[in-house]
Amino acid sequence: MRNTFGKLCVILATLVLLFSVAFFTVSLILKDSDYIEEKYKELDVSTQMGMSVPDLSKVTGALLDYMRGERVNIKVDAKVNGEDLPDVFFHEKEIVHMAEVQTLWLGLETFAKIGAVVAAGVLLLGFLLIERGKKRAILSSGIFWGCGIFGGALGFLGVWAILDFQSFWTVFHFLIFPTSLFQYLSAGGTVQAMNELNWVLPNDSIMVSMLYPIFPSLVLRCALCVIIEIAVVVIAAIFIRFAFRRQGSRSPVADIVVIEHDENEPIPIKGPDLVLAHKLHNTPVSKRAEILRRAKNGEPLDDPQKPQTAVKEHLVGPFYPEKPEEEAKQAPDPASEQPSEAEEQA
Repeated sequence: MRNTFGKLCVILATLVLLFSVAFFTVSLILKDSDYIEEKYKELDVSTQMGMSVPDLSKVTGALLDYMRGERVNIKVDAKVNGEDLPDVFFHEKEIVHMAEVQTLWLGLETFAKIGAVVAAGVLLLGFLLIERGKKRAILSSGIFWGCGIFGGALGFLGVWAILDFQSFWTVFHFLIFPTSLFQYLSAGGTVQAMNELNWVLPNDSIMVSMLYPIFPSLVLRCALCVIIEIAVVVIAAIFIRFAFRRQGSRSPVADIVVIEHDENEPIPIKGPDLVLAHKLHNTPVSKRAEILRRAKNGEPLDDPQKPQTAVKEHLVGPFYPEKPEEEAKQAPDPASEQPSEAEEQA
């Protein structure tokens, strides 16, 4: 029961830690303005929208800063098709939707920070609950399961997005904005009800025209980084399971339960051979195989040609050593010092 609960703790902690790492990875990628500007140039978004690359980079930076809570609004000026616009995002839906995105992003950021700390504690709890001798195997197994569940979920979402992006995008937004789903269902689930949702932006939205071309590249880069992180965790789990396996493996002494005394009459031994265990513990690794061979064949464990040291010399003496025999003889007998009954009467 303890091992099962400990393994569940390891799986849960792995999932939360992977989510936290993935979130901060995406956050760092979105802060890479040079990469975003390079994609604008590569995809020629500037020509399609009639905006210069510096203006595109400035407007995108304003959106991302607002999403991270570093701006009070998304009001930003730029030149579009030769016309100076004091406010590029003039649609009310753009403003409302970005406010929802900011709330969601800040909530996920808080969860990622707190979750990472709590997950570390849960991982430690799981490690402590696992029984001694099984920690390495169960810990690595729990990490494998966590990576498998997290990676499987991402793989499923990726395949879904590739096969049917429209349905994926709709369900994804309904999950992260539950109010939109209630609003859509209460309005009868019609096409008009869908178009009235905050995140369904109009076709002439600058936000859609600007971000839609570079969106697949950003998602692909984020996915590759997260896959690499999962692979690193899996490698770490493999290392935990197999590193120092020889030191952590079962002692060969426990397997030797019979010493061949006679060819036809083996003598059973209850428990491990303590002498053999002592020899193995105090012998270099290079010579342990020879000692095990000697024990299996019933040969003396020590080399007969090597002078042996008396066992008594290795023992720690008593805390109150006995007195030498001469001192013991010279010491008066306490019983002889006491007067006899006749002497007391005299």
